[in-house]
Amino acid sequence: WERIGDLVILPGSSLRSELWKSLGSPLWKIIAECLGVTKVARQGPVASTGTRDSGVEMLLGEDGWVEHRENAILYCFDATKCMFSSGNVTERSRMGELNCDNDVIVDLFAGIGYFVLPFLVRARAKHVYACEWNPHALYALRRNLRASAVEKRCTVIEGDNRLTAPREVADRVCLGLLPSSEGSWAVAVRALKSGGGILHVHENIKDVEEEDWIEYLTKSLQTLANAQGS
Repeated sequence: WERIGDLVILPGSSLRSELWKSLGSPLWKIIAECLGVTKVARQGPVASTGTRDSGVEMLLGEDGWVEHRENAILYCFDATKCMFSSGNVTERSRMGELNCDNDVIVDLFAGIGYFVLPFLVRARAKHVYACEWNPHALYALRRNLRASAVEKRCTVIEGDNRLTAPREVADRVCLGLLPSSEGSWAVAVRALKSGGGILHVHENIKDVEEEDWIEYLTKSLQTLANAQGS
């Protein structure tokens, strides 16, 4: 199980037998009391749409809104509408430890601010362009920016980043989409300043495929850069 704020999310296969179902809501109240929370939910499949809506099903609690504090940053969102991976805590922490004092950053998959907030709050980025197309994530993102008092250093851009992302403005571009962000590699290259910059590329690969993937990534980005005249 996973705890996010005051919500515990059980694995998708948990407590689904008829015996457990027969216990009804008292079961969820017992679980909540034992784990020290007020809300209980069950994990569900992530929507296959581009917006990747959460499939979390509430079992106890009026709604899925949570307040989750991590690395001194507050994330507020509806867990039934927006994804949040506790397993990415190390990467979110690493992003916040970068020295981005004078950097302009484009985050092509901003979500609720997974990396936007560490860039702004802890890494002290000069400005972040946050691209997102899930309306639920956009609502949470704006709320989180205000909660951390960094909204003046962030431009939220709604829509498909392949159509809306800014060009030639970034010192860094974050491509934090899993399992693959390859569909926006060209967008990322175009977003970099004419003198170049840093791309933070996320991808799910097997350990044995790492070297081959790095070679493929390097060649692909070089081809895209050449096409842009960079």
